[in-house]
Amino acid sequence: MKGIVLSLSLAALIGCGSAPSHAAPVIVDPTSDGSLYTCSGCNVVADDAYVLIDGYIQGAVKFSSAALAGTITQAILTLNPYALPLFGTEVDVYGYGTGIGQLDDTDANAGTFLGTLVLPANLGYGEDAFFDVTSFVANTHAPFLAFNLRSVGTDVFSSLEYNYGHPSQLLITTAVPEPASIALLFIGLCFALGIMARHRGCQPRFSESCN
Repeated sequence: MKGIVLSLSLAALIGCGSAPSHAAPVIVDPTSDGSLYTCSGCNVVADDAYVLIDGYIQGAVKFSSAALAGTITQAILTLNPYALPLFGTEVDVYGYGTGIGQLDDTDANAGTFLGTLVLPANLGYGEDAFFDVTSFVANTHAPFLAFNLRSVGTDVFSSLEYNYGHPSQLLITTAVPEPASIALLFIGLCFALGIMARHRGCQPRFSESCN
């Protein structure tokens, strides 16, 4: 009977201990960003200017995953214009994990299609467009998370080198246990271990019984 009560008590405590709270979003800046020229004979990588997208020119942004900890409940990729107007109102977003933090030739045409970001009308300088990449970020385990951006129209987005306040970013929200619940879980585990230790130390003989 004690074992059943103990098991139920531990289950209840663990359930309380795992109650999540949402930490403030972590803002992650790129490790590298720029454009990839996929035309024959082109110098593929241009990572010292803005993020330009235009047909055969693909935008690319990479982020370190080192700051990502805990259970990811939301991940948002942001883009903001460096030049207006934005002629490509729809941007196809491709995602992939990589071990390389800087843009290189292998980033051209890379990634799995995540969806299409429809840019808001009248998006101004310093104003972000948001694209949900939660599933990709939560399920991709790699040193760097990369995004390849494609559009049939010309779009110029902010970069590390050229921006009106910030480049493209990842906004990461994680779930963490409530501090009070962690303390409750610790106390409960200590109590349970004490009971178990006492029970093991009792050696009944003849008609004696353990309480």
